[in-house]
Amino acid sequence: MMGEERLRTNEVRESDSRGRHTTTHRELAPLAAGGALIDTPGMRELQLWAGQDSVDRTFDEISEMATRCRFRDCSHAGELGCAVEAAVLDGTIGAERWESYRKLAAEVRRHEAMSDRLAAQEAKRRLKAMHRACKEIYRNKRR
Repeated sequence: MMGEERLRTNEVRESDSRGRHTTTHRELAPLAAGGALIDTPGMRELQLWAGQDSVDRTFDEISEMATRCRFRDCSHAGELGCAVEAAVLDGTIGAERWESYRKLAAEVRRHEAMSDRLAAQEAKRRLKAMHRACKEIYRNKRR
C-alpha cells in the first residue's frame, strides 16, 4: 500500500489464519495516493463516536427517502411500502452507498447499546458464550 516495505510483518498461521503482533509502537504512515495507514499494535477496533443524526446528515438522500416510507418506524428491511428499499432497487440510491449507511447505522446502534452498562454486560456475556462454542467446535473438528 505504501509502495515500499516499511513496517515489519510476520507470517499468518495456517491452522487458524491468525497472526501475532509484530510492531511495538504506533505509527502514522502517509500514503502516496492520499490518506494514511495507521499501525496501532494491540488495538482491535476503532469505534464510531457520532450518533444517528450524524449518519443521517452524511447520507441525507437516504434520510430524505426514509420520510417517504409507509411506516414511520420502517427498518428498511423488507417492510411493505419501504421507499428506501424501492430506491435501492431502482438505482436511485446506490447499493454501495446503502450498504455503507447500513453498516454505520448498525455501529451507532451497537455503540448506544454498549453505553448502557447492563446491555453492555449482557452483550459481553453472549459474545463470550459464542466464542467458547466456536472454540469447542474448532477443537472437535481437529480430533
